[in-house]
This record gives sequence, structure tokens and C-alpha cells, in this order.
Amino acid sequence: MIESNGIKYDFSNEVVLITGAARGIGKATSKAFAKSGAKLVLVDVDENEVNKVKSELIATAGLKEEDFLTVKTDVSIPEDVLKMTEEAINYFGKIDILFNNAGIGPHSPLKDVSFEDWRKIMSVNLDGVFLVAQAVGKEMIKRKKGRIVNTASMSGFIVNEKLNVGTYCVSKAAVIMLTKALSVEWAEYNIMVNAIAPGYIRTRLTEESLKDPKTVKKFQERTPLQRVGEPEEIANAVLYLSSPATTYITGHTLEIDGGYIVW
Repeated sequence: MIESNGIKYDFSNEVVLITGAARGIGKATSKAFAKSGAKLVLVDVDENEVNKVKSELIATAGLKEEDFLTVKTDVSIPEDVLKMTEEAINYFGKIDILFNNAGIGPHSPLKDVSFEDWRKIMSVNLDGVFLVAQAVGKEMIKRKKGRIVNTASMSGFIVNEKLNVGTYCVSKAAVIMLTKALSVEWAEYNIMVNAIAPGYIRTRLTEESLKDPKTVKKFQERTPLQRVGEPEEIANAVLYLSSPATTYITGHTLEIDGGYIVW
């Protein structure tokens, strides 16, 4: 059991599948679920890094080797996603919660972005979310139970100023609408589908931007809470949306941006 912001979470009977689990928000959320007692399917395209996360969590979270399954997966490849889902079901027998988190975010002006690069971003950020949600969702539908949390972004609501991430913004806006569509279609199966929309969080995707003091200062001045967020703060929200506390929340995208897009 873990206590987060005064709330106690117990996922000891739950199987949680997390994509993009090797770094940043995915790693922080894996840690939070592990501390809450969940059994974890850790998925990432980087096999070495995701296995490091597994070893770290076994050493720090009090779980056993058999409580984890790591699967190297490219979420943009349908065959990989189906194989991953099959492995998880064969190993644990079920998937209760999906944190659909894998994503990429290269910078490129729309006037210069190649169609190949456009498709690469869309294939991971949008196609990947769809493919994983569909594959895991079919298993949840059989049990008429499940929670899905997709990672969108505040960039699905706004265009980030002077960062040349237009393609990323489009992909995340689509994730927000996909979340709504899934929530409507799967409500009859008792599957809650929500999304998170992080702002500027200290992760690999933002590390280059955050090396520039002027950029950091600008982010802080533009954010009512006057700071950049931490991955653990996003993990708290994922646990909340995955918990029994949210029995009447579906189709919602929770903005976690320090108030950045309020004004």
C-alpha cells in the first residue's frame, strides 16, 4: 500500500500494464504502482532500460521477481502489441489497468517535417495508443472490467510557443479525442477510459529545453505555480484515475500543468 498526498492506494490484487515504462513518467508510475503492491507488466522498446527498472523496483518496492514481466515492444507495430498482450495474459491471467504512456516528441517546424517523420510521430503517439488500447481492451471486455489511462499532453489543447512541436501537438490532440471515443464505446463493459495531459515535466522529452536557463525561466513565469513539474506528480494522478475512487469519471482528460494553459 502506498500513501500519496494523503490518499492510500492498494493495488495488491491488480495487474497493471505500463508502456513507455523505462524512463520519466512511465518509470515514476511503475514505481508508484509497485509500492502499492500491484503486479506489473513493464513494456518499452528499450529492453535493457526496462529491465533495469524491474531490478530497481524489486530491490526497493518489496516485490518478488515473479510479480514482474518485462516485454520489449514497439507499440507502433500491431504484431508486437498483440504478442505483448498475449504474453501478459499468459503470465498473469488478466490485465486490470493499462497506463498507455509510450510516446516521442522530436522538434521540427511543420514546414520542414518530412512525411516519414510525421508518420513516425503519429505511429507511436497515436497509432500506438490505439493499438495497445484495442488489444488490452478486448481482454478487459471479456471480463467486463478495466481502467485505461492514456498519456496525452497539454499540447493537445495548445500549441507550444516557439518549440516547433506542431506534429506532436496534433498527435496528442488526437489522443484526447480517442480517449473520449473509447470511453463511450466501452462504458457498457465497465471500462473507464481517461487521459492525463502533463505540462512541462522534468523528463527525457524536456531535458534539452530545460538545460537553457532562459527557457526554464520562461516556463516558470508562464506557469501559475512558477515551476516545472516532476514525474512523481504525474504518477499520483495516474494512480488516482486507476483507483476505485473514480467510479464516475470516464472520457476525461486531466490537465496536470501547474495551471499553464489556464491563461
